[in-house]
Amino acid sequence: MRRTRGDIRQELLESALIEFGAKGFDGASTRAIAQRVDAHQPQINYHFDSKEALWAAAVDHLFGLLGEELSDLPLPGGTDTPTRLAEAFAEAVRRFVHFAAAHPELNQIMVHAATEDSERLRWMVERHVRPLYDAIRVVWQQLRDAGIAAPIDASKVHYVIVGAASLPFVNAPEARLLTGAEPTDPAWVQAHADGLVATLLPGRTEPAGRT
Repeated sequence: MRRTRGDIRQELLESALIEFGAKGFDGASTRAIAQRVDAHQPQINYHFDSKEALWAAAVDHLFGLLGEELSDLPLPGGTDTPTRLAEAFAEAVRRFVHFAAAHPELNQIMVHAATEDSERLRWMVERHVRPLYDAIRVVWQQLRDAGIAAPIDASKVHYVIVGAASLPFVNAPEARLLTGAEPTDPAWVQAHADGLVATLLPGRTEPAGRT
């Protein structure tokens, strides 16, 4: 079947995520990105003005996928009970763990970009990371005030969640050696998600019917 221009652009974005995740912006080559999906380098130039534009489009695409994963969760409101708020937060954490397992390049790209102050980092933080960071801080403080959340400062819980959710999948070879298990196995991912929820929300009561 002949690939459309839209198909090729989508494939280039997916390939770019893998290359940028593994090698960072400077280490990734547009030639390797194209070759990964049996495309030609000029096709990158056709769809994206520059390597920088490709990186930004790939990051937008990745955070867009994360947004879709979380989109149907209820937004916290002033009338939410602490129990309902805790359930929504727990579900968000579980979904984030599953997303991190399926897309380890999210953490990889963030780590590569965040080790040095740059325009790319500032753009990613302001466009994608800060809105999530600010939303988590507000909900977390409410859960702490209700005695449900672990005693972690609201300004630091972002790193606890991102690190704990992502590391087994970014470091999958190490996880296999240490645990003797396959960290991408759905049951392993779910158990990791449940364990992270239990760690973050020790005051939460398990809903009836959930094991």
